[in-house]
Amino acid sequence: EFLADKEDNPLVAQTGSRVVKILGNRELQNSAISGRSTRHMDIELDSDMTYRTGDHLCIVPKNDLELVKRVERRFNLNGKARVQLKSESADNMQLPIDTPLSVRYMLTELLELQSPASRKDVEALTRHTECPKSRPNLEKLAGDDYREHVFLKKISVLELLEQFPACELPFGVFIELMPMMAQRYYSISSSHLEHKDRCSITVGVVNEPAISGNGQFKGVCSNYLSSCPENSSVYASIRATKAGFRLPENSETPVIMIGPGTGIAPFRGFLQERAKLKESGKNLGNATLYFGCRHPDQDFLYREELEAFASTGIADLHVAFSREEKKKVYVQDLIRENREQVWQMIEDGAHIYVCGDGSRMEPDVRRALTTIYSEEKDVGVEAANAWLEQLISEDRYVLDVWVSN
Repeated sequence: EFLADKEDNPLVAQTGSRVVKILGNRELQNSAISGRSTRHMDIELDSDMTYRTGDHLCIVPKNDLELVKRVERRFNLNGKARVQLKSESADNMQLPIDTPLSVRYMLTELLELQSPASRKDVEALTRHTECPKSRPNLEKLAGDDYREHVFLKKISVLELLEQFPACELPFGVFIELMPMMAQRYYSISSSHLEHKDRCSITVGVVNEPAISGNGQFKGVCSNYLSSCPENSSVYASIRATKAGFRLPENSETPVIMIGPGTGIAPFRGFLQERAKLKESGKNLGNATLYFGCRHPDQDFLYREELEAFASTGIADLHVAFSREEKKKVYVQDLIRENREQVWQMIEDGAHIYVCGDGSRMEPDVRRALTTIYSEEKDVGVEAANAWLEQLISEDRYVLDVWVSN
């Protein structure tokens, strides 16, 4: 039987992703000083794709080649070898079954190879280890030592296999333990009023010492995108934002935007949209942007654009630098400093948007706002929290946040 030399990614089919073209890929940071990277990427959309300001672009990623080769070396595999998967359980039907595919393709595009090992994963490794030295150590990791030495250090199954070469885990079982590859979501950093057939995203490239202590941890999708040259293609789809994360229908409604780091992304789109509305003769309400970064000479993303928007009255700009002086300053500090303006805008019906780190930044912003309300109204914490919940229910305090790893 002659087999077609074609391998279809099930994630592409499941998500309805289309081929999009990379029109530009440029660095936003002064990486020589900061040692970090944030990429601005301009993307030409498929003719069937449309978006609105505030939506997300969802990318189908690929694993780094060196990571894939580590798996191949551990199992003594030839990446060009073609395999055919069979399943006795409906639970394992996400991978292509009864279809020949290459080992390298499967490892590159279908499986998450860096996910932290679960306790059940470690137990599986233990069951396939006969070595009298390795097995007791794996049993400890599957037991009382799991949280401290695996979970908190985010140790992957691959790292454990490299740490315990005596483990005889079959490749088929390894595949079963791996989660399926998932899309990565990026807030679109442009307005559909600027360009209907193209958009941009702002990508913080994750490449830092691994929490596990084993070399560098490289984010799957951010490193994949950062290496995409101009005129290359990726698979992507559009995901509509939650209804509230759009500019108010009434352009005169005041707007407060809070987005440090790559949280600036949707607000660049908001500012472009406000500029287009002003250009078309619409009256604009007051708008304020609170942006935060480490240092003005390192990672002041889109500085010239943001300062131009401020100079033309599109939005006031307040920037917090956390590494410029000895005292660290964050967006929530500036909100407290500008409490009179913030409170007046809220009293005037402002919509508040927060984008960025949901584990630390957003709770700090929430506390700053509830503290202002508590002091203005002379009420306690409970009443202030109830007020903020009311803003949330009215889509006047809207989040686009993620939890940092």
